[in-house]
This record gives sequence, C-alpha cells and structure tokens, in this order.
Amino acid sequence: MSVSDSSPRRFDRTLLVCSEDCGEIESYLNCAGCRVTKVSDGGRAVYKFRREAFDAAVLVSTGKEMDLAETVLNLSDISSSTAIVVVSDGADASARFIGEIAATVPNATIMNRHGLQILLEAFRGTSPRKVDALNR
Repeated sequence: MSVSDSSPRRFDRTLLVCSEDCGEIESYLNCAGCRVTKVSDGGRAVYKFRREAFDAAVLVSTGKEMDLAETVLNLSDISSSTAIVVVSDGADASARFIGEIAATVPNATIMNRHGLQILLEAFRGTSPRKVDALNR
C-alpha cells in the first residue's frame, strides 16, 4: 500500500503478528471492524499466510526465530498484493533497516501506533478517542 493511494484498502481479514502483548493494536483493529487472526511469531505468520487469504498483515514483533525483515520478505513472496504494515515506535535500532526493507517491498509500509490508528479510522470512521475509551 503506498502513501499515494487515494482511498485506503480495508483490512477485513487481518493477520496480527506479535510475540509480546499487543492488546492495544488488536483493539484498534477490532474497533475498525477487522477480523483478526493473531499469531505469536514470524514462522506461524508464514504458515497461516500460505493457507489462508488475508487482506493485510500487521507486524509488531516476530519473536526470535524470524526477524521482522525476514518475515516481511517471506509474506511478500507468498502474496505480493497483500498489504503489510510494520508497526514500529522508531526507538528500535533496527527501525531504519526495517524501513528500508518496507520501502523496497510492494504493498509494505512502516508506521507508528498512531499512524495505524489514523489508517484504520479511514476504514470505519472510528476515532482514536473512541478506541482509547474502549481500552480503559
């Protein structure tokens, strides 16, 4: 998904890849009406991607077996038309490297949590305030 797209693509079937607690991001996706399948690492993400059709993959962390870059490349090889969103806070030393990978992979982008909220708002008309209220 590129920044120049005039209308956002919906993430109706979303694969959430997260090896740590990511309840906040899962709430964002659920509030936007996404059907979320959650896996805990990159290997499981690749397995699911090969067997099921997804509109998007949202990667937060991929565990120790497969890093984010490797996961992005594998998912893109399986389905180059599926949107891949890497959620990064920018403080991670590998964020720059992940950004370079995302820039070269079709339909891949890197953004922070707030950017993901804004993107999801466009799908369903939700607002960060509504999502934050649900998280309390």
